[in-house]
Amino acid sequence: MEEVKEKVYRQETVRLDGKLFVNCIFEDCLLCYSGERCEWEHTRFSNCRVLLDGGANNTVQVLQGLGFKIMPPVSGDLESTH
Repeated sequence: MEEVKEKVYRQETVRLDGKLFVNCIFEDCLLCYSGERCEWEHTRFSNCRVLLDGGANNTVQVLQGLGFKIMPPVSGDLESTH
């Protein structure tokens, strides 16, 4: 897994798959995720959107087909402390 440390992303498109983000900040970003493992520690997300593609999008479609409801995004800031 690629480790990314202390990077600030602002108004960028960022691929999450295969990365460990440590002490990073994401502001107004489009976060792209296709299902590969990713992690973050002590990382802050503010006003970001998520694009699920590939396997991640397939998982959402299966869950919706089974009757699960996909919740709308939470507004505001999220911070990881693990």
